[in-house]
Amino acid sequence: MLEVQSTYYESESMFHGFMNHIMGTRLDILLLHPDSTLADKLWSAIVDELKCLEKMLDRFNPQSEVALLNKHLSVNKTPISTELWSMLQLCRQYYEQTLHLFDITLKDFSQVNFHSNCFISSNQPDLSFDFGGFAKGYALKKIRKMIVCANVKNAFVDFGNSSIMGIGHHPYGECWKVSFLNPYNQMPLSEFDLKDTALSTSGNTRQYTRHIINPLTGIYDEQRKASTIVSEDPLDAEVLSTVWMIANEQQREQINTNFKNIKGTIYTL
Repeated sequence: MLEVQSTYYESESMFHGFMNHIMGTRLDILLLHPDSTLADKLWSAIVDELKCLEKMLDRFNPQSEVALLNKHLSVNKTPISTELWSMLQLCRQYYEQTLHLFDITLKDFSQVNFHSNCFISSNQPDLSFDFGGFAKGYALKKIRKMIVCANVKNAFVDFGNSSIMGIGHHPYGECWKVSFLNPYNQMPLSEFDLKDTALSTSGNTRQYTRHIINPLTGIYDEQRKASTIVSEDPLDAEVLSTVWMIANEQQREQINTNFKNIKGTIYTL
């Protein structure tokens, strides 16, 4: 069940909106702006955009565009929407920039063929797409554009404590401070000062281990470790936080040269 709520704190000129289940997690947004009507309209527009993205990308929804594509993708050309075409082009770019460690097919993205007029096909008949390590970063990037276009200077966006974006600063500080906790004992591992930057985290927990797979080997990473990526680009951060988990040190150094102003860290838990 989708629950969408918002609260406006007039004394602090702060708007708080949240959705309790979107893209598999909870979304919280803080908007600092004196005009409550503007904040309400912006929040409504963000909610509508996220619902559209979820309807497109949720592979577990049999009516979503991605689920239908996964069902019908073949050697024959398959038409897709302009936006999904653009997303797949981005995924191909990340696939190359990360030494093939980012792969939304979890098998071999090179088997995806791009044709003109938003048609794709595949040389591998059982290929399918999973946008789980991409969607929230893509959504954050769209949300940031909407916030900036609305002339909101200070905002905080949190997708389930794992994909976070700080625009401007907290009303009582020079940035947005975020702590990263060890998922095994809830002790602080690091603190981040976010100002026009995004933080993405990835890792294993005691209850949730078999969810990060190396597409080159097909082996799940079950080590007690975690990663964080800080970047000006929320999509870069989202993609690379998972890549950092499965890459070795040499691969991380090489991948790092393909991206600007990122800070990646691996934690042994």
